[in-house]
Amino acid sequence: MCAPRSWGAPPLRQLRDNSRSSPGGLHDRRRTPALLWFSPFPWAAASVGGWGNVVNDYFDISVDRVNKPWRPLAKGVVKPQESLALGFLLATLGILLSAFVSLFCALVAAAAVFILFLYSWRLKRSGLPGNLAVAFLSALSIIYGGLASPNPPASLLPALYAFVVILGRELAKGLEDVQGDAAAGIRTVAVVHGPRAAVLASAAVLLTLVAMSPLPALLLGYGPGYLAVALLGVDMPVVYALALLAKAPLANAWRATRVLKISLLMGLVAFLLG
Repeated sequence: MCAPRSWGAPPLRQLRDNSRSSPGGLHDRRRTPALLWFSPFPWAAASVGGWGNVVNDYFDISVDRVNKPWRPLAKGVVKPQESLALGFLLATLGILLSAFVSLFCALVAAAAVFILFLYSWRLKRSGLPGNLAVAFLSALSIIYGGLASPNPPASLLPALYAFVVILGRELAKGLEDVQGDAAAGIRTVAVVHGPRAAVLASAAVLLTLVAMSPLPALLLGYGPGYLAVALLGVDMPVVYALALLAKAPLANAWRATRVLKISLLMGLVAFLLG
């Protein structure tokens, strides 16, 4: 659940729901891992993720020739046309394999392929639109996983959570290298409106997450395990990260965004326990 390079991971809550279905059925706890390997679903997700990697490297070739000259494209081992052909093959394979799971999975995979292309082509340097694309792709990957489960609507809440926490983190990441981003023409909120605006935007998004976190327990019947992990593992790291940003936005940006990874991981654990 993070940047476009890691698209397609099924949510933990869906795996839990699958394993709790009736014994001996399609989603028997003992049989689910083996069945996943023979299902088109993980291969479809891997193919779409592979497309994201290829198209990202294709559009970053000039930058990689300077910063990462060992990459196959930058080094000249693979021609750009060959790379793009491989990418189109992976994208097509991902959509076709998704169609074997369900029509909705195929539509979600096609949407992800398109957004991954837009992100690498234009949105990566656009600042807030790029941040929104990364957050949306992460949420979409959870919905995609949910569509392959017996209870697709259960993926919507974790998807919303992922969208909010990753959007807040992406806004904070814009503080890590403001001068470098400005020189490269990357229009982050920190570059366009200043570091303080980026901190305020990130705080507004992440504090919304903190306000949301107890609601599943209060309104939707999630248990005490969810609530404990959400408060201690999600909300406390968020508050700590925001305190770091408030104290020294530029100096603490790298550390704060790493702390927010804890919130992302523990949020998944909370939904698993819910």
